[in-house]
Amino acid sequence: MRRRLLVVTNPGAGLGGSSLVDATIRVLEREGAVVTRCQPADAMAARDAVRKAAEERAHDAVVAAGGDGTIRHAAAALLGKATPLGIIPVGTGNVLAHEIGLAPRPEVVAHVLLTGPTARIACAQANGEPFLLMAGAGFDARVVAALDQRFKSRLGKIAYAGPLLGALAQPMDRLTVTIDARAHQASWAVVANARCYGGGFIMAPRTSVRQRGLQAILFRARSRTMLLSQLMSLVRGDLDARATAGGDIAMLPCSHVSITAPRPVPVQIDGDVFGTTPLVVEEGTGELDLIVPGAPGNGGSAH
Repeated sequence: MRRRLLVVTNPGAGLGGSSLVDATIRVLEREGAVVTRCQPADAMAARDAVRKAAEERAHDAVVAAGGDGTIRHAAAALLGKATPLGIIPVGTGNVLAHEIGLAPRPEVVAHVLLTGPTARIACAQANGEPFLLMAGAGFDARVVAALDQRFKSRLGKIAYAGPLLGALAQPMDRLTVTIDARAHQASWAVVANARCYGGGFIMAPRTSVRQRGLQAILFRARSRTMLLSQLMSLVRGDLDARATAGGDIAMLPCSHVSITAPRPVPVQIDGDVFGTTPLVVEEGTGELDLIVPGAPGNGGSAH
């Protein structure tokens, strides 16, 4: 059982975040764990704190309490380190929690942090920056770029409504996506290191954070109506069937992806703004141990 835990918190991560963190810590301490809480000023400070903790080996695990962005920064600092990473899923969507099947309930989270097995996780890289889940260029990155973080913290998923409508109103992007030396055209592209997306939706069913290998999802929308139809396929869970039928969506296994455009197009990684194209995504060389529910070989949860 893990007894010494460093909990790295993000004060702005989603509705009810603080209450879930506090409640989880109370359960951990009731079970005899010694919890040290750290609230860094920014992402780089968080990486430094996590890296220092791993080097000192003073804790049995580092726990990232926040959304996927907070978790990404903690994971980047633990690549190649012996200290495992645990999560308290308090972000607005928290794709990773859905991916590993972790319910956001204090008793459940605390039990996993104390006794859960670890799974070896391979990060991917976007322009050299590690990420756990996905990198996107085009539509979803436009939504992320337009999102008001203050509204996101207060309103949760409702805060995405305005940016979503705004992104739908934009002209279709023109992307050239080169996958393992072969060029493809798309209006929106996502390179996935995980099967889940946007919470519990399944975008890339043939990949997982628990296995090596990326999957590129190419959307070829010629109109807003077609893009909206593609989004509805994602929501309904039939995106894979639509891609199998061919036409306006393609899903391709990949190890190296280059995305360019005639003009700069917004990019996101793990739900955070990450500049603009050009973008190069590739399998990463670094790995870390992630504390997960149940046996490490199990798949992630479905929506």
